[in-house]
Amino acid sequence: SAASDVYKRQAGGAAEAAVRRALAGGLLLAATLLAGCASSGDQVSSGLWHHQAGLWAQAGPRLVDGVPALERQNPADPRLPTAYLALGDMAAAAGRHDVADDNYGRALRAARAYHAGNPTLLRNALVHRGNFLRERGRAAEAIALLSEAEAISARETSVPKVLNAIDLDNLSVAYQAVPDFPQAERLSRRALAVLDTIEQTPAVGSTRGVVLYNAAYGLAEVGRNAEAEALYRQALPLVSKGPDRWRVEVVRKQYAQLLRKMGREAEAKTMAGPVRD
Repeated sequence: SAASDVYKRQAGGAAEAAVRRALAGGLLLAATLLAGCASSGDQVSSGLWHHQAGLWAQAGPRLVDGVPALERQNPADPRLPTAYLALGDMAAAAGRHDVADDNYGRALRAARAYHAGNPTLLRNALVHRGNFLRERGRAAEAIALLSEAEAISARETSVPKVLNAIDLDNLSVAYQAVPDFPQAERLSRRALAVLDTIEQTPAVGSTRGVVLYNAAYGLAEVGRNAEAEALYRQALPLVSKGPDRWRVEVVRKQYAQLLRKMGREAEAKTMAGPVRD
């Protein structure tokens, strides 16, 4: 859905092509370790570093090669859930939804089997798989996973409070998809209330902007246009202060769509125009 677009970062052309090649045969068929190569653990660590840095063309082959061997050697290795999430993200960006589904499932199974005592690993696996299922039209399944993730981030003091706000917002977007807009609104308000309790850093402000954007999108979906516009107006300056310009473009695009629906074409054209720093 367009509501979730504000969270996404797609692979660039060259990186996406490399990921497609690496994942073309599926993880298990593609993975073959050659003699003299780095150890599976080194490959996975390197792949995760490259993935985190946005270098997906380099991350994909390392993870595709390293993950199966590392799982055979030590299925309880704490890098594996995160590695499977990275493979899932890259496969989803490349349009390989079957491969993404498999890897997100593997990440969650590994986290449950070996890392139930690690709230961060389990929460991350629940969030990634839950959001993927929602994006694939399986909102009811997503809600169960995202609710579990929110419960973890609400109770575990080791998980930053801002993540609990994000988890509440993820749930809100999932309830929009059911659709259950009253529950979605309640969850948005709870997310904003959590953000009110923590230091108002630029990152927290950007997160608040995302929550407001998603709430505005839901209001626009049910024709509450004036309320949606008010929230878009609040969201735009907040996301504009964040580091990710693509988020600004998503908010402006949806705001422009609302303005067109309201018959304000001139304002819509200005809103949809190029972003000026």
